[in-house]
Order: sequence, then structure tokens, then C-alpha cells
Amino acid sequence: MNITSLLRQLPRRAAMLGVAGVLALGVALPMTASALTPVAAASDANCNGNVQCIINFGDQRITERLTALSTLSSKANGQFHDGHITSDQNNSIQGDVTTNQNNLTTLKTKLDAETTATAARADVMSIYLTYRIYAVVLPRDYREIALDIETHIDQNLRNGETAIQNAINGAPASEQGQLNALFTDYKNQLGNAETQIDAANGQIPSLTPQNYNSNKSGYDTAFQNFKDDESAAHGYIKAAASDLHKIAQILKGNVTPTP
Repeated sequence: MNITSLLRQLPRRAAMLGVAGVLALGVALPMTASALTPVAAASDANCNGNVQCIINFGDQRITERLTALSTLSSKANGQFHDGHITSDQNNSIQGDVTTNQNNLTTLKTKLDAETTATAARADVMSIYLTYRIYAVVLPRDYREIALDIETHIDQNLRNGETAIQNAINGAPASEQGQLNALFTDYKNQLGNAETQIDAANGQIPSLTPQNYNSNKSGYDTAFQNFKDDESAAHGYIKAAASDLHKIAQILKGNVTPTP
């Protein structure tokens, strides 16, 4: 990787994450499913056992979730096309979106065919309890995109180490000590970031609707750890970017301007 490209582009990419990586995606997550579940019960009461009324309510809730999943897909595709995540990272998000969209579409077909209020109610509650789009899928996947961005930045910063070292070797001897100290810290910060990225990735398999339903306290702990690990990785990457900026400023002072 060309060191000029590394110095110009990657600090900007690190800065784009902001204090909380998810906010960089421009996402405002809706209320959780646990907050919305009473809405289903209230709507059912308003329907007074009318099957078509319950079906219509459920169809609206499914449509909302399908729309939210489409937005998630677009956000992930946007990050991929901007070069912030890899095709494999994007494909992972797209696969989860497609699975949930297919499941909800199948549920809608079942719901629309129900002939009793009891069966329709069960389908509506399944929207909230089985799929957990708002409580689990969206918060997890958006933060996973932020983690993917950090992972991609970290790898690009790692790939630039040889170019940085070569540039430092060509600097005046009087600046070698300061530059090498910054470079050592740069590599240490990336190592710390990679540890936190690995820890965050280790939490993802447990962040499922099933675990949310069966062990809410365990799920909450895992998700908090996931957020903390992702946030810590972001902090270390910002520190590495700061080191890189300082190295760039020192090296820039050694360049004779071209008339």
C-alpha cells in the first residue's frame, strides 16, 4: 500500500466511526420488541376477536419489519460500495437479512390464511417473540457493520506497516527515536484493537432471538460485552490513527516543497 494513500485515507475512515460506531451509519433504531409486545395485545382487544382485523394488524407489523430489514441491507451495501467493509462482511449481513425476510414472508402467508382469532393471534405474537427483529436482529447487525468497518480499517492499517517503516528508515537520524516510538505505539494499539475485535466477534453467536427468549439476563450481558468490545476496538483504532497522523506530520516536514 502506498504510504501517501494510507496517511490520507485511513485516519478519515477511522474518524467517520464517531464515538459510537453505529451512529456513523445514520441509523436510529426503533423501539425493542419487548416494548412493542403490549401493542399487539392492545390491538387485539381493539379487534374484539375479529379475525381479519387481527390479520391486518399483523400484516402491518410484518411490513414494518420487512422495510427495516431492507434499510439494513441498503446500509450494508452502501458501506461495501464505499470500500468500508469487504464483500464477505457484506454477504454475511445480506444473508441474515434474506433469512429474516423469507421467514417473515412465510409467516405472513400463514397469517393471511388463518380462519380463527386464536390462530391469528398466535401468528401475530410470533412476529414479536420468534423473530425479534427490533430487539435482536437490527441492534446486533448494525453494530456488527460498525465492527466490520473497524476490522477493515485495522487490516488496512496493518497492511501499511511496511510502507510506514520504510518511510521512517528514510527520515533523518535525529527523528528516528520519536518516529519509532510512535510506530511502536501504533502497532500496539492495533494489537489491542484486534484483541477487542476478536472478543466482540466471539459474542455474536450468542446474540440470537432464542437466547433472548430463554435467558434474557445472559443475552443482555453478552450484548453489553459485544458493545463494550466494539467500542474499545474503536478507541484503539483512533489511537493508532492519531499515531499515524503524528508520524505523517513529522515526515511531511522532511519533504522539500516542489516549486
